[in-house]
Amino acid sequence: MRRSILLVALVALSASLAQGQVSVYLTSSTARLSGVETGDVQSGGSHHEQYADFWASGVGGGVTFNFLSGPVKLGIDLRGSTRPGTAGADTAFAGFKVGFNPPVIPLKPYIQASGGYVGTRTVNVSTVSSGGSSSATVGGTFTNRYAAWEIVGGVDYRLAKLVDLRLIEVGGGKGSDIFGGLSSAPGISLFTINSGLVVHF
Repeated sequence: MRRSILLVALVALSASLAQGQVSVYLTSSTARLSGVETGDVQSGGSHHEQYADFWASGVGGGVTFNFLSGPVKLGIDLRGSTRPGTAGADTAFAGFKVGFNPPVIPLKPYIQASGGYVGTRTVNVSTVSSGGSSSATVGGTFTNRYAAWEIVGGVDYRLAKLVDLRLIEVGGGKGSDIFGGLSSAPGISLFTINSGLVVHF
């Protein structure tokens, strides 16, 4: 099954490259992350896992390989982002994109479903050893890694034949800590807002 999926993906990528249906984009990227683990705190002889919600801003980018073009475009999209600092986050996603390219108006809406990885950085509030994903001291950086999915939708505006302005892209998703974080962590929620520039080849 995995080999079949990989074969289909390779054929699609080869076809998009041969037809010149490749798009590269660079964006500003802001995210709201909720339910992020920040450590384990001792209180009255027991300990309690701590969580935080925060906004983080940075940059993102990616590449789309379109294997079906015309009024409706289908493609495979690979993307990533970084939001430096503490609190901050890094992401890496791969997914399928459906775009609409009306022949008259310059607006090009799209929707995409992706799966991948989210890594977060927060201020460590631990006062006990939790056996979690970070051994940093209190006030240091507490890191988490999540397997995640995201659904995004947006609108591009045609500036020129090979250049679009990404007016707005918004998305939402969830992440599950499967990389050795705190045992009862419920997972995170992710909300993103992006805008930028798209170049077609």
